Amino acid sequence: MLQKTQNKIIKFVKKNLVKKNSETFTAVNLGNYFTKGIVVKKGQIVDYFIETTKDFSEIIEKLKVDRKTFPKKIRASLKSPACLVRYFPFPKTDRKKLKQALYYQLNKFIPYPPKEVYFDYTVLKEIDSSQNYILLAVAKKDYIDSILDSFKKKGILISEITLDSISLINLFLDRYPESKNLNCCILDIGHGFSTMNILEKGVPFFSREAKFSAKDIVEIITRIKNLSQKEAGKVLFGLEKKDSLFALLEENISDWCKEIKNSFDFFELNKGKNLDKLYLTGGLAAIPGIADIFSENLEMDTEILQPDKAGSLNFSDDFPRKEYQGYKHNLAVSSGLAL
Repeated sequence: MLQKTQNKIIKFVKKNLVKKNSETFTAVNLGNYFTKGIVVKKGQIVDYFIETTKDFSEIIEKLKVDRKTFPKKIRASLKSPACLVRYFPFPKTDRKKLKQALYYQLNKFIPYPPKEVYFDYTVLKEIDSSQNYILLAVAKKDYIDSILDSFKKKGILISEITLDSISLINLFLDRYPESKNLNCCILDIGHGFSTMNILEKGVPFFSREAKFSAKDIVEIITRIKNLSQKEAGKVLFGLEKKDSLFALLEENISDWCKEIKNSFDFFELNKGKNLDKLYLTGGLAAIPGIADIFSENLEMDTEILQPDKAGSLNFSDDFPRKEYQGYKHNLAVSSGLAL
């Protein structure tokens, strides 16, 4: 029975990426430190939540009891080394046969045996008369099955699963339509590791996970100041340039930029073009001055991505906007998933 359920929900990619939706549901980002979510009712965002991750299904079960606004329909977004996003040219194939054709070619694009993964795809654009440009999203079956099983034991069914990279691209294309004239990178700085997405004039080109994370910096502060992680977070978001700890932040980001630059070089080598702009999101995006550090190290225009910028899915009049401002950068993936 679980297998039948899984076959219905392993749809990682909306076929036209951004799509306005009028359903009622909860969009949940299953992070490795926080579980974050956006509640959508009749096409409007009505609530949000951020909980420290222990057991995903227990958090959702608790929220369903505690919050009257919490819809039972759950969409989930996740990232893991067991999940991959790939982009590549592929011979034009009848749409009814494309999934089967991709399955037979999967071992060219992923490091796992095809029988061990769930996959989904979308055609991003036509390259020429014989080829299309494909987005392929893949996740290992044992990883997805373990998540679904933990929810099912609590009587909670997930209606849709996608990957964080896809959710971030959805959010970006919806909130920044002007970006279709630029070559951009979206950098989501996560607690355990980060996600990079490079787009060529609005079309995804490259997605990858990066080892650097918010945890690296938080751990430095916990050691230096002998604080808990929660206390260290408060110190971090109150930093100013004159603080000695700010110099440590700059030093770490300078090291991160070396890894980021490798991905930029890959784009420039393959496309013969430079990247125009970097957009930052994730919890660290709330640190004053962080965009300047990236801009100086990468010599690139850098901007903080705003999840609440006007787009196709907006907030209800009852949404707690003032409280939300302190957390919105943690909710970029959830916001993209909600589209």
